[in-house]
Amino acid sequence: GGRVVHPMAHVYSENWRLSDQYFGVSVPSPHPAKVAREAGRTMKMVAGDMVATYRKGGPGEKAFDCVVTCFFIDTGDDLIEYFKTIDQSIKEGGYWINLGPLNYKKELRLKLSWDEIKLVWEHMGYEFIETSQVHTSYHMQAGIKMYTERYDTVFSVARKLPKQASQ
Repeated sequence: GGRVVHPMAHVYSENWRLSDQYFGVSVPSPHPAKVAREAGRTMKMVAGDMVATYRKGGPGEKAFDCVVTCFFIDTGDDLIEYFKTIDQSIKEGGYWINLGPLNYKKELRLKLSWDEIKLVWEHMGYEFIETSQVHTSYHMQAGIKMYTERYDTVFSVARKLPKQASQ
């Protein structure tokens, strides 16, 4: 089951066909948080300043089994602060799953390549289980609209090693 929404119904430009404007997308039901609760787990998605919320002593400070960053790690003002905050939010043996480009703000001082980010994460005590390049359309599948942003992004799964294994 699920619900069907029409995310582009309000967008009247760059349509090949009228049906492209009104295409439907099925949203899963039941809600993923309900499934997690029934399994005795938690799932959290919070809008706002990630560092202020999840830093040590912050209102959302907690250790998770897994953190997923999707089109996210390039959005902050300080990459290393982001990485440290995410790292302290992941339990030993937990996973950091990342998907996204490195489309940094112009004013950001430290702009690392993916190879450099991998070195930083490895230094922080992560081992990479998987790393691959994924072709993604930012808003929707290519071909539905006349213009679609597309990224060649990195997809990675990294496991946080126990302290003695990472030193």
